[in-house]
Amino acid sequence: MNYFTYYHTLKYLKISQIVYRIRKRFIHPTHHCLNGCPAMLSGDWVTYGLYEQKLFDGNRVRFLNVYGVVHSENDWNDVSQSKLWLYNLHYFDDLCAVNARNRIDQQVALIHKWITDNPAPEGNGWEPYPASLRIVNWIKFFLSGIFPDKIMLDSLAQQVDFLSQDLERHLLGNHLFVNAKSLIFAGLFLEGKLATKWLETGLKIYDRELEEQVLSDGGNFELAPMYHVIMLVDLLDLTNIFTAYSHKIDLCVIDKTRKYTAKMLDWLQKMTHTDGEVSFFNDTAFGIAPKNSVVTEYAKKLGLKAIRRCIPSPGFIEVFDLESSGYVSARSFEYSLVADLSPVGPDYIPGHAHADTLSFEFSLGGQRVFVNSGISEYGLSEERLRQRQTAAHNTVSVNGMDSSHVWSGFRVAQRARVADRVVGPVVDNTVSFGASHNGFKQQGVNCVHHRKWNISPDRILFTDKIIGRFESAIGYLHLHPEVDVLDVNDEIVKLATDRYFINLAISGATVFLEDSTWHPQFGVSNANKKLYFQFKNDSMAVVIDWRKK
Repeated sequence: MNYFTYYHTLKYLKISQIVYRIRKRFIHPTHHCLNGCPAMLSGDWVTYGLYEQKLFDGNRVRFLNVYGVVHSENDWNDVSQSKLWLYNLHYFDDLCAVNARNRIDQQVALIHKWITDNPAPEGNGWEPYPASLRIVNWIKFFLSGIFPDKIMLDSLAQQVDFLSQDLERHLLGNHLFVNAKSLIFAGLFLEGKLATKWLETGLKIYDRELEEQVLSDGGNFELAPMYHVIMLVDLLDLTNIFTAYSHKIDLCVIDKTRKYTAKMLDWLQKMTHTDGEVSFFNDTAFGIAPKNSVVTEYAKKLGLKAIRRCIPSPGFIEVFDLESSGYVSARSFEYSLVADLSPVGPDYIPGHAHADTLSFEFSLGGQRVFVNSGISEYGLSEERLRQRQTAAHNTVSVNGMDSSHVWSGFRVAQRARVADRVVGPVVDNTVSFGASHNGFKQQGVNCVHHRKWNISPDRILFTDKIIGRFESAIGYLHLHPEVDVLDVNDEIVKLATDRYFINLAISGATVFLEDSTWHPQFGVSNANKKLYFQFKNDSMAVVIDWRKK
């Protein structure tokens, strides 16, 4: 990668990120031996299972659809497993699984094994992110009625002390947020001067990052629905523990948390497909965050208003302009369509961004039809990069380029800027919306991509226009694996789901069919088909309509 790419990647970083990254290279946490002592509760802790089972038969585990075992101390840092898999091993999510109480003896034994096998500060488990998640999961486990012994409490205190000296201020975003959450949990659960200091530090970061990371429309600022759900669960957990230790928390903090949680629940409902689950934009897949139904039920148990899915009456449409996060959500009685008229994410932390500007997803009658790629892995592989690129999304590539220059595993150099964003009102039960982006121009091709949607209850039209000088343009539509392709010719595509026949009429482009893959979970690649549209000139249009079988 050349210096030009590095420049366009690094120029967006905050000065504080650079300072803390340098500081991290020279200043390392000091390990202390501490005694942990739990504080008294002043309210009820609500125990609720969030995750699928991760621990089996005492030492057999499953993360990212990959099984493993924990026999020896080396298994905690097994180099044959991916970094993300090892992180998951150290999270201890199984303590908060749906049927966790069925494995209490196994879970307690694994906690003791972790303490024995992972002395500070060596290994993945002492890195700030997995440490933060583990600390919270241990405390939630203890609050659910499992009284910890002295060995557990002392280890917990030592982990928090180590974390407090190694906060991820160089990364910011969701990493620093979960660092703060962990300090808050520990500061409330434990007694003593250090616990008070942890709580103060955690609350200070939390207050600042909450306002930074939750946009005015309720979306998480990294613009990935999966990470939105992860942060929403964080807020629900914080609401839970603030109630349990209300004598230690100012009432305004509790009220503010509930307010932001309600906004995030509302955003999630608007970004949900007709199958009840999240849309796939940027780094999003199933199986990492809890299901939407699980999250909303957790909110209900905490006394937060349950968000009811809004389904328009037959023959009508409803449109939500999520202006600050950039998305547009349109739905009828039969379908949902979510369009990405968004920036790539916060400039200083675009690591979970894909080159998917002006992409969209569409579901009909509970079946996803047009899908973005999803993700099956993190890291630095070619496959990870391919899944982030424009050709893996339902948008347009010009001269074979990506709309934003994604590279490595989590890097973005020149990036698309969205302009001319217009979302019209619903008139005569029809709505139009659209935008342009200059991502190709940023990379040296003097053109702009403009896309416009025109939507009614029984038809969708989208048009693409490339304004400026370019050599070639290709549009993509990726089909869900359960969508059947009945016919493809130069200007007509016929598809079918279990309930509908779907027709696409194309003008201005020649359509072809290719094999592809869809990645609904980490460790999963499902065979599917993709349509690609070779532009004949500078514009094309696709009309989509359907009828029931």
